[in-house]
Amino acid sequence: MRTLFFAALAALLLPTAAAQDAPPAEATGEAAPTIADVLQADGRFTILLSAVETAGLTETLAEPGPYTVFAPTDEAFAALPEGTLAALTPEDLQNVLLRHVVLGEVTGEQAAAAGTAPSAWSDEALTFSLSDDGELMVDDAMVIEADVAASNGVVHVLDAVLLPVADEAAPMEDDMDGDDGMDEGL
Repeated sequence: MRTLFFAALAALLLPTAAAQDAPPAEATGEAAPTIADVLQADGRFTILLSAVETAGLTETLAEPGPYTVFAPTDEAFAALPEGTLAALTPEDLQNVLLRHVVLGEVTGEQAAAAGTAPSAWSDEALTFSLSDDGELMVDDAMVIEADVAASNGVVHVLDAVLLPVADEAAPMEDDMDGDDGMDEGL
């Protein structure tokens, strides 16, 4: 009789237990994926991750944040003119990459509503708009996947690399000649 009772109880409880969601990552001791983890798990960002490592920003993508990262795919980097990345100094590469980061977590909906947000590279604003098809644009790049959640922020996948505008790229070139623009007689 007791065996029959426990068998019936198990039959009643088993479907209920199976229907429950898996415990959250925190409950299992697993850490939720960071932005760095999200990018590494997705095969579309090998060039971006290599550039992040070269620029010394790998640890930044694993820090608590929150950050919003506009992540160009490998195809976006491949569309750059040949030699563009190789011509950048590590500092200039870091500046280009930081142009893809906004401090704080900004969803696609929030970006479209705000219209602009300062990038982590100086206070240069990124401009957000909607295309005729209703797709979110960041400057001239299209967000091809929005709101990829991470424990330390959010990732938006881009179809193009966000390069500094011509007026702001010129100082990088000027700095390379060693002239800081100051007169020696001062």
